[in-house]
Amino acid sequence: MYRLVSANEIAHGNDRAIFRHPERPGCCIKVPRFPERGSQQNEREKVYFENLLRRGMVDWRHVPAYYGTVATDQGEGLVFDLISDADGQVSSTIRQYRQRDETAWLETQAFSDELQRLYLYLRDNWIVPSDINDRNIVCQRLADGTQRLWLIDGVSNPDFMPLANIWPWFARQKIDRRMKRFFTKLTASGLLPEAEREELLRSVQ
Repeated sequence: MYRLVSANEIAHGNDRAIFRHPERPGCCIKVPRFPERGSQQNEREKVYFENLLRRGMVDWRHVPAYYGTVATDQGEGLVFDLISDADGQVSSTIRQYRQRDETAWLETQAFSDELQRLYLYLRDNWIVPSDINDRNIVCQRLADGTQRLWLIDGVSNPDFMPLANIWPWFARQKIDRRMKRFFTKLTASGLLPEAEREELLRSVQ
């Protein structure tokens, strides 16, 4: 059993906390914030990612790779790759860049191109985001000076009848709806001009 200490906590939300893995620095562990209650989000993600592995998922270019579960002093944890910049720092979310007023890259064509690559990746692999927003997409700074977008949270399909887990057509319909809503929010915040949003949507369909 792993003992998770506060010094290794990376972030937390309403339902879960994320810790750096004690023995694998390149990985993180997602656990319930309140172990006595468990975590519905962890349970949904566990089911969803194990389904991805069963159908042979090997392309982890924009969603962190999943390595199963571990026992911790805070309940069952899910192990994923930890997305870090070339300098070893944990990559920042879009929201964190905005809060620091570091939006230069977010206002470039390179950012729009990465949004397109992320969108195509989700559709090609029919990976359904249950939630997609500026808090769960990180911008990874690579050694060559470019950046890559990663969807690090909110990947699951909580539907009672999860047809999108079985048939690609249903998955892509969900992906399209959620990405369109996300792009609309980016446009409203000034990060994605309306003309670029429309062109991006046309280019993927």
